[in-house]
Amino acid sequence: MYLSKLEILGFKSFAKKTEFKFHNGITGVVGPNGCGKSNIVDAIRWVLGEQKAGVLRSERMENVIFNGSKTQRPLGMAEVSLTIENTKNILPIDYSEVVITRRLFRSGESQYLLNNSVCRLKDIMDLFMDTGMGANAYSVIELAMVEQILNGKAEERRHIFEEAAGVGKYKARRKAAFRKLEATAADLLRLNDVLSEVEKNVDSLKRQVQKAERYKTYENELKETDLTLSTFQFYAIQHEVTPLTAESKQLHDRREELSAQLATEEAEIEEIRLQVLESEKQLVARQREFNANTERIQKKEEEVLVSQERIRAVQENRSRLAREIDEFSKRSALLAEMRTTLAHKLEEMKSALETLEVETLTRQRELEAQRQVYQGKRQELREAEGQRSTELTTISNLQKEQERLRTQLEFGEQRRAQLSAELAALQGQRTSLDAARDELSRQVAHALAQLDQLGLQSEENQQAVQAKQTWIAEAKQRLLELSAQAQRQRDRASLLRKVQESYEDHPEGVKHLLLEGGMPEGCLGTLGERIRVAEPHRRAVEVALGEAAMALLVDHPDRAFHGIDLLRLNEKGVATFLPAAAHDLGYEGNGQFPFGDEEIVGRLADLVDCDAELRPLMNNMLADFYLVKSLAAARRLAAFKSPRRLALVTPTGELVTNWGPVRGGSEKTVSSVIGRREEIAALEQEVERLDYEIDALTDQCEAAERELRELLAQSERLAQQRRVLEKDRQQLEIEFGQAAFRATKLAEELAQHEQELQQLELIHSDFVSQLASVQPQLQQRESLQSTAENSYRQLAVEIEGLEARLQEAEQAASRATLAVVEARAELRNTEAEINRLEQNRKEISEAIQDREEQIRQAQQQDQELTARIAEIREQLQEDFAERKELEDLVAELEQSFREQKSVAEGKERALRPRRTERDEISEKLHQDELRLAELAMQRANLLKHAQENYEVDLAQYATANPPAADQEFDATATAERVNWLRNRLKSMGPVNMLALTDYEKEKERFDFLTAQKEDLIKAEDNLKETIKVINDTAYERFGKVFSLIRENFIQVFKSFFPDGFVDLCLDEGDPLECDIIIEANPKGKKLGSLALLSGGEKTLTAISLLFAIYLVKPSPFCILDEVDAPLDDNNIGRFTSALRKFAENTQFICVTHNKGTMKSADYLYGVTMEEQGVSKVVSVKFEEADIGQLASNAPPALAELSQN
Repeated sequence: MYLSKLEILGFKSFAKKTEFKFHNGITGVVGPNGCGKSNIVDAIRWVLGEQKAGVLRSERMENVIFNGSKTQRPLGMAEVSLTIENTKNILPIDYSEVVITRRLFRSGESQYLLNNSVCRLKDIMDLFMDTGMGANAYSVIELAMVEQILNGKAEERRHIFEEAAGVGKYKARRKAAFRKLEATAADLLRLNDVLSEVEKNVDSLKRQVQKAERYKTYENELKETDLTLSTFQFYAIQHEVTPLTAESKQLHDRREELSAQLATEEAEIEEIRLQVLESEKQLVARQREFNANTERIQKKEEEVLVSQERIRAVQENRSRLAREIDEFSKRSALLAEMRTTLAHKLEEMKSALETLEVETLTRQRELEAQRQVYQGKRQELREAEGQRSTELTTISNLQKEQERLRTQLEFGEQRRAQLSAELAALQGQRTSLDAARDELSRQVAHALAQLDQLGLQSEENQQAVQAKQTWIAEAKQRLLELSAQAQRQRDRASLLRKVQESYEDHPEGVKHLLLEGGMPEGCLGTLGERIRVAEPHRRAVEVALGEAAMALLVDHPDRAFHGIDLLRLNEKGVATFLPAAAHDLGYEGNGQFPFGDEEIVGRLADLVDCDAELRPLMNNMLADFYLVKSLAAARRLAAFKSPRRLALVTPTGELVTNWGPVRGGSEKTVSSVIGRREEIAALEQEVERLDYEIDALTDQCEAAERELRELLAQSERLAQQRRVLEKDRQQLEIEFGQAAFRATKLAEELAQHEQELQQLELIHSDFVSQLASVQPQLQQRESLQSTAENSYRQLAVEIEGLEARLQEAEQAASRATLAVVEARAELRNTEAEINRLEQNRKEISEAIQDREEQIRQAQQQDQELTARIAEIREQLQEDFAERKELEDLVAELEQSFREQKSVAEGKERALRPRRTERDEISEKLHQDELRLAELAMQRANLLKHAQENYEVDLAQYATANPPAADQEFDATATAERVNWLRNRLKSMGPVNMLALTDYEKEKERFDFLTAQKEDLIKAEDNLKETIKVINDTAYERFGKVFSLIRENFIQVFKSFFPDGFVDLCLDEGDPLECDIIIEANPKGKKLGSLALLSGGEKTLTAISLLFAIYLVKPSPFCILDEVDAPLDDNNIGRFTSALRKFAENTQFICVTHNKGTMKSADYLYGVTMEEQGVSKVVSVKFEEADIGQLASNAPPALAELSQN
C-alpha cells in the first residue's frame, strides 16, 4: 500500500492543476526557500482531514485558496485529491485504489469525496483510524514536530503511541460510552425528580379524595339544619313587628310639635350670633393695624443704628487712604532713579552689537563660497554613481533574460507535445458529462416543486400553531393573574373577618365585654359598626372620631357605669362608652363652613350615614369637624380668627385645628374600623366573580390545548415528509453541482489547452530572436560600466578634501552668529526692564489719584448719613403717638365682643330643656325604627341566605314546614351546630371534587415512570460493564505495543549513538492517559533534560522513536518535511542509511535542502516559482548519479533548484 498520486488545484501557491506521481522507495522534493515545497505537505494534511488552520500555517481556513498574483486572478475554490493504492487492504474498504478529495469554496462551503462519492469528514477519519496514516498520525513529520515529540505536550506524544497500538477506536468507544453513561445518569436524576414529584401528587390526590367525601356529608347536613333554624327565626320576626309599628306612630306626632316651637327661638339666637361675628371681624382688623405700626417703629430704630455704624466705618477709611498716598509717592521717586541708570547702559550695548554684526556677515559670505564649490563636485559624483548603477543593473537584467529565454525554449517544446495528447482525452469526457447533467436537472426541478407544495402547507400549519400557542400562553398568564388576585382578595377578606370577629384592634376592655360575655344587657355594639361612611371619607371620619370609633354604644348611661364596674372588678382594661340617646347641643345641619370656601367639602357629620337615634350623638361629636380637600387648604383656613373651635380634616387623615393640635404623617393599618363590614362584603363579591372567570378560562385553555396537540402532530408529519424530500433534493443538487463543476473544469481545461498551444507557437519564435540580440548588448554595457567606475573613484577623492575645508568655515560662521544672538538678547532684556519701570510709575500715579477721589466720596457720604438719622427720629415721634390711639381702640372692641357673646350663650341655655325632650322622643322613635328596619333586614337576610346558599324560597319552605307548636325548639343548640358545620367546611379549605379522576391518571403515570427508572438502571449497569471490557482490551494492546516500541527504540537509538543511553517509561496513573517519559543521553553526555540536546541529537532521537514505531506497525507512507536540516554530514549518512532500510516497507517523501538526502532519493521533484506567488513542478528519476551530475544533466529549472 502506498500513495500513488497527488493532484492539487488552487491550494495555496498551486494556482493551476498540478499532479505528483509517487512510487515505492524514497521521493525527494527540493527547491529554494519560499517556492512552495511545504505546501505539498500541507496539501496532504489537508486532504486527510486537518481542521486546524494554524497547523496549515494560516490564520483562517479560507486562506488556503489561491489568492491571485500579478498576472492571475484569485480562484474561488481549492481542491486536493490523494490516490492511495490499497493493495494490502489495510484500509477497511473494498477498493484496491482509493481516491480522497477535499474541496473548499470561498463561500465557506466544503466537500469531501471518497472515490468521487460525497461523504462526511467522519467517514475519512474513521477510514484512517489506527492505520498510522491520519492527518495527525506519525505518517507526517515536520522539523517543528521533533521538538513537540520530545518536549511538547504529553497528549501529542501519546497520540503517536496510540496510533501504533491501534487503541484509538477503543478510546473513542470508551469516550462515547462515558458520554452515554453521563447522559443516562442525568436522565436517571431527572426521572427521580419527576418520580418524586408524581409520587407526592398521587399521595396528595389520595388525601383529596377522602377529603371530598367528608366534605359532601357535612354539606348535606348543613343544608337541612340551617333551613330548619331559618324557618324558626322567620316566624319569630313576624310576632315582634306589629306592636312596634303602633308605638312609632305616637312618638312621631309629639316630636313634630316640639320641633315647631324650637324653630322660632333658634332664629333669634342665630341673629345674635351674626352680630358677634361682625364684632370679631372689626377686632381682628384693628389688631392688624396695631401690629403694622409696631413693626414700622422697629424698622426705623434699626435703620438709625445701621447709619451710625456706617459713619464710623467711613471715617476709618479716610485715614487709611491718606497713609497709602504717602507710601505711593516714595516708591515713584525710587523708580525714576533706576530708569536713568538703565538708559546709559542701553546706549553702550547698541554700539557693541553693530561691531559683532559686521564680523558675522563676513564669515557667512566665506561659508557660502565654500558650499557652492562643494555642491558642484557632489552633483558630479551623483551623476557618475547613477551611470555606474544603471550599467550594472542593465548587465544583470541581460544575463537573467538570456538564462530565462533558454529555459523557456526547452520547456515550450515539452509542453506542446503534452497539450496535444490531453486535448483529445478531454473532448471525449465532455460529451458523456453533458448527458448526465440534463437528467440531473430534470430530477432537481421535480423535487423543488414537491418541496414548495409542502412548504406552503407547513407555513399555514405553523401560523395556526403559533396563533394557538400565543393564545394559550396569554390565557395561562391571565389565569395566574386571576388566581393570584382572587387569593389576595380572599386572604384580605379572611383577615378582615378575623379582625372583625376578634375585635383585634380594639381596646382590651372592649374585647373582654364583647367576646367573653361580660357585657351587660343594653349594649348596641361599637360606634364604628353602627355608622356608614363612603369609602373616600372613611379615613377622615376615623381620624375625627379617634378612639371613639371603637367605643361601645349603650341604650342608657347607667349601662356604661355598670360596664366600667365589670372591667374594674375583673381587671380587664378600660373601655369607652357612648349613650346612644344623646341630646343634640343645638347644631343646625346646613353643612356650611362659617366663612365659606371652595376648598371645603362639607361638615363631617353630614357625610356620616347612621340610624336616626344616633344622629344627635354624631352631630355632637363631629360638630366642629370639616372635611377639606388638602393639607394646604387646612393650614390656610385654620389661620382665620374665629370665636368657634374648628377642626379641619383631609381625605388622607391630616388634622389641623385653630386651638392647637395638628396631626399627620404615615400610618399602616389592616383596615379602618369604620366601613369594615362593607369592605368584607365587597371583597366576597369580587372573589366570587373572579372564581367564575377562572373556571370559564380554564375550560377554554383545555380545549385550546387539545387543538394545539392536533396541529403539532400534523406539523411533525409535514416536517418528516419535507426532511425526506429535502435530503433527496440536496443529494441531487450535489450530484448536479459536481457534474456542472466537472463540466466547467473540462471547458476551462479545453480552452486553456487550446489557448496555450497557440501562445506557445508565437512565444517560441519570439524567444529565438530575443536570445540572438541579447549577447551584443551585454558586451557593449560591460565596456560602458568600466569607464563609469573610473570616473566615480576620481571624484570621490576630490570631495574628501572639500568636505574638510567646508567644515572649518561652518564652525567660524557659527561662533560669530552665536555672539550676535547673545548680544541682541541682552539688549532686549535691558529695554524690557526700562519699559517695566516706566509702567510701574504710571500705575503708582493712577493709584494716588484713585485714593484722593475715594477720600472726597467718604466726606460726602458722612454728611448724607448724619442728615438721614435726624429725619428718622422725627418720624418715630409720630409713630409712637399713633400706636397709643390704636391700643385704646382694640381694648374697647374686645369688651363689646365679650358682652354680645354672653347674651347669645344665655338664650342658648334657655332652650336646652325642650331640646332634651325632643331628642329623647327622637331617640326612642329612632330605636323603634331601627328595630323595625333590623327585623326587616333580618327577614330579607334569611330569604337571601336560603336562596343564595341552597336555592330555596324560605317563605314557601316555612309555610310548608311550620314549627310544631307542641314541641320546644332549641335555637341556640341548632345555631351552634350550624356554625360548627360551617366552620368545619371552611376549615377544610379548598376541596377538589374531581380528585378521583385526577388520582387515577397520576397513579397510571407513576407506574409508567417507575418502569422507565428500572430500564435506565439496567442500561447504566450495561454501560459500566462495556467500559470495563474496553479498558481491559485497550490496556492489553497498548501494553504489548509499548514494550515492543521500547525495545526497538533502544536498538535504533544505539545504531545512531552506539554507546548512548535511551529508555521509555510510563508515568504513574491510568496507562491510557498517563504521560510517556523519554530519557536519552548520547555517548559521553549526562543531561538532565531532553531540551539540552543539540538540534541534530534531537532530530536523530525523534527519528529513532519514529523508526521504532515503524518496526512494530509500519505506516504505508511517511512524509518528512526538512527534518534533516539540523544534521551534519556524518549524521546525514546514518539518517539516509536508515531511510534506505525502512524504505523496503514504507514509502518516504522527503522535503529537503540536503544533498546527502537528495542522493538517497529514487525520484526528485523540483519546485520553482518562475512567476511570483505561483509554484511549478518538474521531476526526474535517477539511480546511480550523484547530485552534481543531476544538476548538470537535468533540465535548467531543476538544475537551478539544486544549486540553491
